Amino acid sequence: MRRWLGLELARSLRDLRYVALAVVAPVGFYLLFAGIFSARATSPGELPAKVEIMVAMAAFGAMWGALSATAPRLARDRETGWLRALRLTPVRPGRVMAARVGAGMIAALPALVAVGVTAAVVHGVRLEAWQWAAGLGLLWVGTVPFVALGIAIGATTSSTTAYALSSAAWFALAALGGLWVPPAQFSPLLRDIARALPSYEQADLAWKVAAGMAPSVGDVVSLAVWAIVLTGLAVALTARSGLRSRQAGHGSEMTDPVGAGAVSLRGVTKCYGPLRALDRLDLDIPAGATVAMLGPNGASKSTTIEILLGLRHPDEGATNLAGMTPARAVTAGRVGAMLQDGQLMAGVKVAALVDAVRSAYPNPAAAADLAAAAGIADLLDRRSDQLSIGQAQRVRFALAAAGNPDILVLDEPTVAMDVEAREAFWAALRAGAAGGRTIVFSTHYLEEADAFAERIVVLRAGKVVADGTPGDVRAAAGIRRQVTFRCAEARSEAFRQLPGVTHVTVDHDHVVLTTTEADTTLWALYDHRHAISDIDITGGDLQHAFLALTKAD
Repeated sequence: MRRWLGLELARSLRDLRYVALAVVAPVGFYLLFAGIFSARATSPGELPAKVEIMVAMAAFGAMWGALSATAPRLARDRETGWLRALRLTPVRPGRVMAARVGAGMIAALPALVAVGVTAAVVHGVRLEAWQWAAGLGLLWVGTVPFVALGIAIGATTSSTTAYALSSAAWFALAALGGLWVPPAQFSPLLRDIARALPSYEQADLAWKVAAGMAPSVGDVVSLAVWAIVLTGLAVALTARSGLRSRQAGHGSEMTDPVGAGAVSLRGVTKCYGPLRALDRLDLDIPAGATVAMLGPNGASKSTTIEILLGLRHPDEGATNLAGMTPARAVTAGRVGAMLQDGQLMAGVKVAALVDAVRSAYPNPAAAADLAAAAGIADLLDRRSDQLSIGQAQRVRFALAAAGNPDILVLDEPTVAMDVEAREAFWAALRAGAAGGRTIVFSTHYLEEADAFAERIVVLRAGKVVADGTPGDVRAAAGIRRQVTFRCAEARSEAFRQLPGVTHVTVDHDHVVLTTTEADTTLWALYDHRHAISDIDITGGDLQHAFLALTKAD
């Protein structure tokens, strides 16, 4: 939790809006209002204006610190897919949420301290030591309802809406809660409304302490009720949004030899309304294999990967990773994944983020080796929101490989990478495959699948239309290759006898052989080497096979 708390705090404290609104603004308003009202006569038993304003502005700043550290941050992590990506690591969602709560509480402290120090230094506010300690302590504990409110807002809205709602709630609770205008000057109706709000309850506890009075049990209970209600709301909304727990996935432990492989999907079906995205898909991948998943847009590659990882439930069928359900495999650190649509946690240092994810695994990769393999050594001191798309892809790969997993699942991993970064990426994957790691990846770059995968699975309309080596896929598509050359003594009858040749075309000295086995045909031409020249092999690449296999019927 310590690392995640550090990440949450770091991005809040670096935010200039937080500094301006949670620290500078409350201090500025205190100086303004205290300067205006400090000469006001004080009735017996009434707090001096500078003390009353000090408490109000401290509560005002603490409220914004709590809201700003929770609502917009949580909303942004949701909408960018970071929380979804985090569910594919052993990091416990409850630990991350606890860190978020802690950050909200700690982010409230600077306003309390800054306003109190300003009041003591500028206006000579003097309180007993117990009053300072109890007043600040009650104000700080009183921010719990606002932390819970911020989480509730962030769990259900976009980051833009969350910021707007947080700002509106901040001003409304401050104005109606008597932080801007003393409740004594309100009408009876507004006074009753103010006394029912948590912002007033929070400040009133400190006002009473500053006046030398002990808060009543009723005051404490009233604020506690707000904390309980808003915390319950936050818990309910985060659960509804799927932020508190990792989906269990869909599957059962398999003990048969096939199911004991690295990856197994059995009879997996997934429908979106009338659309049948996956139709009883069966796929078994043994440990140590490197498999590419290909298919046109809409072929359900990403859906297959999401079901494989437990992010979606199939309507029918079972999914297993390393002989266990996806959720158990993820929790055990057996799987690393890189989703197509996920982004990084915003506003944090790359090194700190990678370290936090690594710490969740039982057997993490060495930090230096991981940085070198992912090509991020020069990015460790950069902030995640200052990276290019290609650089962010490299960091996301580092997070996927951080736990030294047995199985690596990558969805379109090289999108936006430059040529050099792609070469380094595939070199790292080759090293992992050589060490026995199972690698499953989807890609639109067919040359990558052809060069790197030992097995290719082609999907069309939710079904497997080809499954085998790159050569098997070409053969399944009925692709023929052509060997062309020049021959001074071109005789079609002689070339028709060569292995693999299905058709011969002779035009003067130009010969074209259509063959199903280009390599074998080429070796057979060795006996004619003295008579032929300008040999070339064309056609029959994976792209032709892919187009043939995935074209609409």
